[in-house]
Order: sequence, then C-alpha cells, then structure tokens
Amino acid sequence: MRTVLYERHCQLGAKIIDFAGWEMPLHYTGIIQEHLAVRKAAGLFDVSHMGRIVVSGRDAAKFLDDLCTNQIENKKPFSATYTVLCHVNGGAIDDVIVYRQEKDLFFLIVNAANRQKDLNHLRENAKGFDLQISERFEEEGILSLQGPLAIEILAQLFPSVHEIKDMHFGLETYSNQPIILSHTGYTGSGGFEMFAPLSVIGELWDKLLALGASKGLVPVGLGARDTLRLEMGYALYGHELTDQIAPTESVSAWTVKTDKHDFKGKQALEQLEGQTSKRSEYGVVLLDKGIAREGYPVFHDGKEIGVVTSGTFGPSLNKAIAIILVQDTLTNEAIVEIEIRDHRVRAQVVKLPFLKKRNNEII
Repeated sequence: MRTVLYERHCQLGAKIIDFAGWEMPLHYTGIIQEHLAVRKAAGLFDVSHMGRIVVSGRDAAKFLDDLCTNQIENKKPFSATYTVLCHVNGGAIDDVIVYRQEKDLFFLIVNAANRQKDLNHLRENAKGFDLQISERFEEEGILSLQGPLAIEILAQLFPSVHEIKDMHFGLETYSNQPIILSHTGYTGSGGFEMFAPLSVIGELWDKLLALGASKGLVPVGLGARDTLRLEMGYALYGHELTDQIAPTESVSAWTVKTDKHDFKGKQALEQLEGQTSKRSEYGVVLLDKGIAREGYPVFHDGKEIGVVTSGTFGPSLNKAIAIILVQDTLTNEAIVEIEIRDHRVRAQVVKLPFLKKRNNEII
C-alpha cells in the first residue's frame, strides 16, 4: 500500500521501506539530521498510513468509556485523550487517541498495523449501544508538523492554531475542504497534526514545506519518528504494548484509570496486580558501547529477567538508550546487563522520559 504522497517522497529522494504493508519513507537525508531538525526547528511527517475512525450517536461516550483504559465520558468537546484499548484478558489491542468533537461525536486515530483490527474490535463490541461507527481510511490523509517552530509555520496558513491548547483540536478549511487541526504529536517537541481529505493533502504538504523552508523545516521519515518517540519514553505498539503486554506493565500504565471507571479488561488488570507474573518497563541508558535492539535479553545480578522492547541511539542525548520489559522491580540507577550478540554490556536504569526539557529546551 502507498499513501497519496508516495510519489512526492520518491521525488525528495526518500529511502522507502515496508512498514505494516505500506511503502513509507524511512528517511530523506538521514535519521540523525531529521531527528535534530525536529528538536531544533521543525519536521513534516506523512502519517497517512494511520487511520481515523468516527464513532457517533447517543451512546458514543459510554461506549468508548467502556473500551478505553483512560476516562472518555467526562472529556470536553475538542479535547484529545491518549488511551489503550484492551482485550478481556488485559492484553493491549492498540494505543490510540480519542477525540471528542461534540457531545455525541468522537473519532479515534489508530495505528497503521491495527486499523482493521481496531475497527473490528469497535464493531464487535457495539451491540446494544445506540451509535454508528465509520472509517475514513480511504478518504483522508494525515500530516504531522512537529518541532518548536511548527506553530509559527502552521500559523501562516491557519492563524487559529494559536488558540488551540495542547491535547485539543479545532476545525478549519483549506481549498474549501474541511481540515481538523490537532495540537498533538508523538515527538515531545510540540506541534500539530492535520486530518484532511486526500484531495488537499498533497497541496498542504507542498505548501507547508515551502512556507517552512527558511525556518529549517524538513520532511522526516519513520526512522526519526521512532528515535524521537523513544527519547520521550513513549510506547510503540508491537514493542512496549502488544496483545501479550498489558498496559499496566508498560510505559503507558498512566492511562489506566481502574479506580475511576469500568472498562473492558479492567478485571484482568486488577487480578494482575500483585502477581509474580506481572512485569514492568523501564528506561535504561547504556554505559558500554553498543545498541540494544528489540528482543535482546536483559540480566540483573546474573539472572535473566526480561528483554529489550525498543532500543536505539538517542541523537539529542548522544547516548544509546532502550526500554526494557522485566520481571524484577528495579530502582533508578540500578545496573542491568543487556546481551548484545555474544557479550553483555552494562546499562543504567533512569527515570523516563530520557529527554528532559524545561521551557521547551533540552536540559
């Protein structure tokens, strides 16, 4: 599969890879250069392989509250909420953002690999609720403009972005087409995402690159998208969250509000608490040379305790970093070992996020 911007990516010299069945840009000039551009200025991402699902009707709020680990029913219009969808057994179906547009109108942005899976899950659980579910997979594209200068660039097209608070969204038009502008993103450097009909996505992409060129805006591929999110300790589905990894075991545990509402999988998550089988995820910084990759075994005091779920070089930190999933309870500054090929390297547990910021500046 290809997004509507595929030919533009090729013209920009992108290295194309397969991602969840999509031919997507890994990078254009290089992962590190694109990563640092987002941290210092701005980057434009094509994330049209992700999908938007609309849920509307009298029972929409209750329905989504019943399926999400985070509370949804009490959210105000034009707010966005990060949450996890769970199996009855507590495993994670996907991590999504739920947007409330009106009292009875919501939409979800779901991960590319899980678009159909999430849609099926919603429809399978809709029996008995007064609502409608529809997808916008083939009708819309999604752009993400991220970085400290993103708002300045986007405001040249849409001055209203200055009024949109973080984790909120607004409605606009472009070329007489409806646009959703969302003050969200997954980089930790601030920015906006745009949901728009395919008929204007290409024009928006071209326009934004032209408007931002003098400010350091560059197109960014999936490679830097991954390093950016990992520096912030954000989950990537298929790594930190899976059908076999419960949200309470993951870096997304903060989304689980078992004390405030009932939801699918709540009983399983409550039963998991206190059990020896429950695992935890931690951030680690490598103290020795090497890059910890997904699946590499982790040791503590000579005992194998878990695996790496994600690992890379953090360009903003100039250090190798990783997230690990382990059985043991670890303290900050604890030393573990990660087996890289045939030898073990030391890594130190640190408090997430890896990238610390103050007033949007790296410290």
